[in-house]
Amino acid sequence: MAALPDALLIARLDLTRRFRDRSVLIQVLVAPVVLALIIGGAFSGDSSGYRADIWLADADRSDVSSRIVAGLADQSEPGGVTFVAKPGMDAAAAEEAVAADEAEAAVVIPEGFGDAVAAGESAGLAVVGDAGDDLAAGVARSVAEGVAREVQSQRAAITTTLAAAPRLGEDVAADAVARVAAATPPAVGVRDSRVENTFSMMAFFAPGMAMIFLFFVMGAAARSIVTERREGTLRRMLAGPTSATAVLLGKTLGVLTLGLTSLLVVWGITSIAFGVDWGHPLGVVMVIVGAVVAIAGISLTVTGLARTESQAESLTIVFALVLAVLGGTFVYTSTGFLAEVRRFTPNGQALMAFVDLAAGNAGPGDVLPAALILLGGGLAAGTIGILAIHRGLEA
Repeated sequence: MAALPDALLIARLDLTRRFRDRSVLIQVLVAPVVLALIIGGAFSGDSSGYRADIWLADADRSDVSSRIVAGLADQSEPGGVTFVAKPGMDAAAAEEAVAADEAEAAVVIPEGFGDAVAAGESAGLAVVGDAGDDLAAGVARSVAEGVAREVQSQRAAITTTLAAAPRLGEDVAADAVARVAAATPPAVGVRDSRVENTFSMMAFFAPGMAMIFLFFVMGAAARSIVTERREGTLRRMLAGPTSATAVLLGKTLGVLTLGLTSLLVVWGITSIAFGVDWGHPLGVVMVIVGAVVAIAGISLTVTGLARTESQAESLTIVFALVLAVLGGTFVYTSTGFLAEVRRFTPNGQALMAFVDLAAGNAGPGDVLPAALILLGGGLAAGTIGILAIHRGLEA
């Protein structure tokens, strides 16, 4: 690690130069928040929060389904996402209600759901959404997934206890099952209480806008290698004791630090100044780190494969805009082609995780797969880019 001190010095100098540039500060900090406010306010009609009625169609009317509905509907308050209990309503009636704009979306608990859960069989929930309000459908889908996770965890606890019945004895096992069932809170109780009044359009658009600008800012930081090579700065630097590895490591650390600073500050500004709840802090940090690594990896790859600075800049713009569209930054669709493609884009993966966190239906463990996917993709892309840049430095 002899190159580390030189790399840290290069990263510090690079960051100092960047943060002295007002245009960089505007792109990194100001523009994402302003655009999120404008677009979020245009979509919601009120930048203070997102409002929607999501019906809970309980076609099953069992004890299990009643507990699920009660865990959401009893905690709803005016404003935000409000859950409305609809006992006895089936999927067809829910679809008609959504089509008639009586509700923005619906979660349908089908008949036989409670019996299937009790029998340990597969039990699914249905989500009904309006094509004109994909975000409400996305929130409803997140709620349904949260319900499924809670039910699965309860069933796993009871199944584990029953598996120990031969060793415990029937009476002791029965008592243990009763204790587990009694101690387990109603499905989606407290975890979903945040959904009613804290899910804001800002929680969706702020990270989305920030990631778009990250492509430009981090791309420019990565392209500085090409610029310095053209101007002869790198040649003079490499003529001394500084190695190419130290230069690349320093530039990469600078790019990552710039990206992390941007998203963390946007998170802080929107949370403190506008009261936006992004969700569980640890989960948010995990997704932010993953998203920054992924975008940095793409930026390094584009820089490494481009032959000229202008070519790298053009490719960065194309990548940023295409991924913004495919990833759902401008239009968040819950069904169709774009909904499937979104899973294969870095910003799409991050946005899905941010929506789940902001809706209160996900914690650190739930977004860990998305964070690992982002980290893995970013490291792979970054490795390709660094190797390509390294060859260019030695040429």
